[in-house]
Amino acid sequence: MQINKITVFGAGIWGSVIAQHLAQKGYAVSLWEYNEQLLNVLKTMGRHPNIPNFKIHDNIRLTGNVAEAVDNTDLIIFVISSKAIRTFCREQLKPLLHGKVVPVVSASKGIEDKTFKTICELVEEELPELQDKVLAFSGPSFALEVAQGVPTKIMLAGKDLQLVQQIAEVMSGDPILVVPSQDRRGVEYGGGIKNVLAIGCGVIDGIGDGANAKAALITQALQEMNQIIVSQGGAPDTVYSLAGFGDAILTGMSAISRNRRLGEKLGAGLSLEEAKKQVGTIAEGVNSVQSVYDIARKNHLNTPILDAVWQIICQGKQPHVLLQAMGFVNRGNK
Repeated sequence: MQINKITVFGAGIWGSVIAQHLAQKGYAVSLWEYNEQLLNVLKTMGRHPNIPNFKIHDNIRLTGNVAEAVDNTDLIIFVISSKAIRTFCREQLKPLLHGKVVPVVSASKGIEDKTFKTICELVEEELPELQDKVLAFSGPSFALEVAQGVPTKIMLAGKDLQLVQQIAEVMSGDPILVVPSQDRRGVEYGGGIKNVLAIGCGVIDGIGDGANAKAALITQALQEMNQIIVSQGGAPDTVYSLAGFGDAILTGMSAISRNRRLGEKLGAGLSLEEAKKQVGTIAEGVNSVQSVYDIARKNHLNTPILDAVWQIICQGKQPHVLLQAMGFVNRGNK
């Protein structure tokens, strides 16, 4: 399979960085964005307003038209909100692809409410001709650091190992090193759960209880992540991979993580809506927390840390319930 043109859906920071990376490798890239204001800024200025020193490569064609974006494309990459992907596939892509088999890479992270389907699974459900042609791209990768040339390892997971290896070659190149995997389900669940974990880390920061408590929380939450991944058919080793432990450490410890920052606002006493407004951009952990909680309940798993994050997000509980879930039973009761 020859890949010449690549379509990236989503011109946020990560989508634009991925598009730039591929354009620099010589591929023709269509970068689609639904937000007209952002699209106009990108077209007018030739730069991304949220990425320092980022001049859009000449190989990138900006568009707000889905048909134009997928015309003659050889590879599709999703970098849009996980909540929007099912509808987008059904209403926008399906009428345009006409059954054409185009490999898809999901750089979006999340688990669908009620169905517990991963992003790759719901894409395949809406576009059945793409069965086993949808790959998950997940790992410790802050977009702004990639834009600055910081060496970054990311996992690419799919059921068809030959396809995974081919797309890995397309996406690999300084500063990105792609690590192939066949545990797509485990990699996707790791990517979704670590965002919930990161919110919990932020709550600890917002309360002000320090690095000791956060290290203990991460240790316990990774054990809970392992339970969920295994219960959903993922490989036990995936929790210790880039898509599990690696991404959890990055997202839970760094000041620039959106999920961690949202948790910090909640820990400081803000409501969820106030916290979301202050963070500004999408924190995908909010989209995944209900599904993670429901999976744990359905499978009778012991997940007090993830349950406490759910209580804070979905029930408006006080942030100290997280410390109480860790065993510090007197916290918040004084």
